[in-house]
Amino acid sequence: MSNEQEVLETREAVRSLMRDSVTKMLLGHSQLTSAQLETLLTDSLSQGGEIRKSQRRLYRPSKARISRGAYNRTLIQAQNNVIRSIYTILLLGYLELFDSSSLQPFLELSDTIDSFVKEAKQTSPTAIEELRVRLLEFATALARRKSFRDAL
Repeated sequence: MSNEQEVLETREAVRSLMRDSVTKMLLGHSQLTSAQLETLLTDSLSQGGEIRKSQRRLYRPSKARISRGAYNRTLIQAQNNVIRSIYTILLLGYLELFDSSSLQPFLELSDTIDSFVKEAKQTSPTAIEELRVRLLEFATALARRKSFRDAL
C-alpha cells in the first residue's frame, strides 16, 4: 500500500469515528476537545510502519493543515487530559469515594456500548438518544451522591 493510500485510509477512518453519534455524545461529556480526540486517533492509527512522527500530522482529516508544532501541542494537551482523568479516578479511589469494584460496571459498559449501538441501529432509530439520556442520568446521579460507592 502506498503512503498516499495509507494517509487517505487513515483520514477516512478518523472521519468515520468522529462522525459517529456515540463518539460525539461521549466526546461532549469528556475532558477532550474534538481536535484533541482527532489528534489522538490520528496518532494512534498512524503509528505503524515507516511513518515518522513528524509526518503524522498529515494524517489528520481536518480541512486546515496544521504545523508540526500545533499538532504536537494538541497531542500533548490530549494526552495530559487523559492522564488527568485517570488521576481523578485514582484520587477518588484513594480517598475511598470510589472503590475499585465500582469501576467494573464502567469497564463493562464501555465494552458493550459498541455492540449495543450496532444492534440498536438496526432495531430502533431512537436508541442512540436513549443511550445518551441513560448515560447522562447515570453520570449525574453518580456525581450528586455523597459517596460514589453508593451509586452501584
